[in-house]
Amino acid sequence: MKHKPIQLTPHLTQLGTSSFPVYLSMGEEGMIIEGGTGPTYEIIVSQIKAMGIDPMKIKYIALTHTHGDHVGAVPRFRKLWPHIKVLAGATAGKFLKKDRFVKDFLPSDKMIGNLLLERGDIDQLPDELDEYRFEADAVLDESAVIDLGKGVKWTVYNTPGHSPCHISFYEELEGTIAIGDITGYYDPAKDIFWPNYFSSLEHYCDSIKKMLSVPANRAILSHNGQISYNIKEYFKKALRATEAYHLEILDKIKKGEDDDKISSEKADWICSIGALATYNVLTFLCKMLINNSRASQEKNLFDY
Repeated sequence: MKHKPIQLTPHLTQLGTSSFPVYLSMGEEGMIIEGGTGPTYEIIVSQIKAMGIDPMKIKYIALTHTHGDHVGAVPRFRKLWPHIKVLAGATAGKFLKKDRFVKDFLPSDKMIGNLLLERGDIDQLPDELDEYRFEADAVLDESAVIDLGKGVKWTVYNTPGHSPCHISFYEELEGTIAIGDITGYYDPAKDIFWPNYFSSLEHYCDSIKKMLSVPANRAILSHNGQISYNIKEYFKKALRATEAYHLEILDKIKKGEDDDKISSEKADWICSIGALATYNVLTFLCKMLINNSRASQEKNLFDY
């Protein structure tokens, strides 16, 4: 197999690709954490088959948030495994019901497919579906617990900032925390952060500080796998990287650089560290960060 499953713990396996992983948690029942992408769906299914797991034991897909690269395989899983239930936070549940959700999703999924083709991670784009269903079957509130049996229980934490609908999950038995994108894009090999406070810088910092109190020994990311060293130090490092990024933007604004120049410079830098989107999308996202930094320039957000 080009992309082999990675066994992280006795109860947790990384699937998909390194750029767009999902995670399979198995107790007596199973749960896929993250909704994958359309282009990586067949990879995930083949990995589960190779592991010899009965798909009927996989009861849930738990979404951290509703960005296209985190929900893309959901309609395909639903078609293949009609029994599976989609779990999402309350705000995410509202977003997934919006009339234009599918219309906004399709270009994003195609963009990801083209990027994966260029990298050689997939051989062809997936066929389009006749129907795309993303709605949540159950909404998860703060402190809700998903019990998979054999002591495997995931507790829900509201962690907005990257997106307004973001939630994270903590599993006490093995000390694993699924943090989605709350610390932005992080490349463990290069030890580089791209802070992603697309919704709110204040909420983004608050969510990272909130998870500092969780006694985890492993963090699974929505991109580039896991962090298995001191998790508290990882969160502190994410805050320091966010502060540095924020202050750099404010300094550029103070010097008179316009938003187009700043966003182009940042998009160039992101491409150099392994962009997960097209250049136009990256410049758009960078402008969101500029606006959110500008809106928070008078706030002290980084003490912990």
